[in-house]
Amino acid sequence: MNVIAIMNHMGVYFKEEPIRELHQALESLDFRIVYPNDREDLLKLIENNARLCG
Repeated sequence: MNVIAIMNHMGVYFKEEPIRELHQALESLDFRIVYPNDREDLLKLIENNARLCG
C-alpha cells in the first residue's frame, strides 16, 4: 500500500470536491491518503512509518 499525504485545510467548500474525487480515485488504486494538520504532524508521520520518505 502506498501512502500520500495531502496538506490541505478542508473547509473551503468549492475546493473540497476535487480533493474528495482524488481521494476516491487513489483509494481505488490501493493508495492510503492522510491529511496531516501541519508540518510537525507530517514529520511525525514520516518518522513513524518506514515506507515513507520526505
